[in-house]
Amino acid sequence: MARWVGYDAVPELVAQARSNAPYAAFHTWNGRGVIPMPLRGPFDLIVSRRGPTSVILRLPELAAPDAAFLDVGPRRTVPAVPERLAAVGWAVQGEWRVSVPARVPTRADWVTRCKWMNEPARVPDWDAHAGPGGLPYREERYVVLAAPSPLSPA
Repeated sequence: MARWVGYDAVPELVAQARSNAPYAAFHTWNGRGVIPMPLRGPFDLIVSRRGPTSVILRLPELAAPDAAFLDVGPRRTVPAVPERLAAVGWAVQGEWRVSVPARVPTRADWVTRCKWMNEPARVPDWDAHAGPGGLPYREERYVVLAAPSPLSPA
């Protein structure tokens, strides 16, 4: 039987996830410390979307024997996903870079997004192109698929 669970450290995001995916169970956790009972595996697929990537360090505890890990993040090096995977005996099976449509609803959100991505805020872009629905733009995503390394102990 399939079981979908998720977590985030921000309670508001957990509440939003619960309303958007009522078939899944969501819990507040920061990926560190004791794993809450509802989040204990084993899981066949573990996904990290834009973080929290601290789950990578917990893969040996959470993953089923033939599990896969999928990371979808904003940058290849934020954080250093391959290095974290190697530290727990997992190997990258494939990597892809994709460009997806995105939208930022407010000017303040645009400044925050640029700061988080370590980019100049480019407020003139907002002023020139934002409309009532915010600023549409394209965002690169890096996708990494990993599995336990055949050389690591089970």
